Amino acid sequence: MNDLKHSKPPIRELLVLNFTNHDFQGERELKQFNWLCIQADSFDCALQYLNSNQIKIAIAIISNSPTQKILHAINQLNDHQNGLVWIAITEETHPLDNKLTACLSRYFVDYHHQPVDWKRLNHTLGHAYGMAVLKKSLHSNLQSKNHGNGLLGNSQLIKQLKTNLSKVADSDESVLISGETGTGKGLCAHLIHSQSRRETGPFITINCGALPQSLIHSELFGHEKGAFTGADKQYIGHIERANKGTLFLDEIGDLSLESQVNLLQFLEEHIIERLGGSRNIPIDCRIIFASHVNLEAAVEEGRFREDLYYRINILHLHAPSLREHKEDIPLLASEYLELFNPESRKYTLSPKALDTMLAYEWPGNVRELKNRIHRAIIMANSEQLNAADLGIKITHIQPDVNDVVDLAQHRVEIDTELLLDAIKRNNHNISAAARELKISRTTFYRLIKKCKIKL
Repeated sequence: MNDLKHSKPPIRELLVLNFTNHDFQGERELKQFNWLCIQADSFDCALQYLNSNQIKIAIAIISNSPTQKILHAINQLNDHQNGLVWIAITEETHPLDNKLTACLSRYFVDYHHQPVDWKRLNHTLGHAYGMAVLKKSLHSNLQSKNHGNGLLGNSQLIKQLKTNLSKVADSDESVLISGETGTGKGLCAHLIHSQSRRETGPFITINCGALPQSLIHSELFGHEKGAFTGADKQYIGHIERANKGTLFLDEIGDLSLESQVNLLQFLEEHIIERLGGSRNIPIDCRIIFASHVNLEAAVEEGRFREDLYYRINILHLHAPSLREHKEDIPLLASEYLELFNPESRKYTLSPKALDTMLAYEWPGNVRELKNRIHRAIIMANSEQLNAADLGIKITHIQPDVNDVVDLAQHRVEIDTELLLDAIKRNNHNISAAARELKISRTTFYRLIKKCKIKL
């Protein structure tokens, strides 16, 4: 009994990511508390350690270095290893910049000033380690409970989508998920990954619409030190980070034509070359694409490569808009009420509020429904939520059916005029006419057929 009472806790690994120019001096001090410090002085080094170790908590040693650089690195590491818990150690005694200070509570469970009180830090680390273990356990239980059923809804459309997700997950082919913003395309991608043979590998996400066009190539494929001005270190791109796992490319329709060429080449060869590098790197990852843009229309307009579209459109899933399965609204509302209800109060929807929700068209789809219920709970004056709390206004003006038909006919007339003019200017040379309009010959012939033009 005494041996058990005085036995040391097991050695626990701790990632230390240093954003300063000074060495971390705490390795010896923390060793006495059975912490094994794994030090990294760059993002790529930290990523390598995470790949080879089961690390649950991390320390970020920060100063007034660029806030965006710090937060970008932490976000990327969190994407790679779900459930990583962070503690900050601030180097300077003078105040940090306002932007970084505002982010401390969002990204870190606690922070300490230099010089460090090692006993206090050990207590914080122990608490953080316990939280990380609990988060991992809850995440595993949730995955087990919702395996294949993470999409809420009992409508026929959602049931069919769940079935198709399970079928697609068994394959290792690329997948294209279409659907409006807020329909759950990202959730679908996560479910495919979690049900696939790659579920133990990384799940890496990049939003193609959120990055400047000049950075997309570097973010996808990485770069070597000195590849361009400001490239002071080697950078591992998202595709390489997704090796043995899944890469989720959201808003693929916003990718530049130049980047589309490089992506198509990777899909064919599964080999990348970092920007500024000369070495071919084989990559084994599955890619899931998502777009709220109609890619077929983007192909016709010359904004998306036709060959890339057909390459990624082998397995195609569509996330339906909430308007198409309104029968799921009561279930969704109930789930989100349960999620946002505080412990001290239990909010419910009034019958009129539910009727309003069923009549509303939900342009923001499920994401909008979730946000409106959250808003209603915050703004409500009573425990029964009404339509005003939800902030929903119903307009009963419906477009005239004839107006829609006229608009469609007007589009055909414009296309017909453009095509005929291009054909005449190029002496009936279809290839030349297609080049002038910056569309492919296949698209040109498709439009000719649609507009009923006789050559």
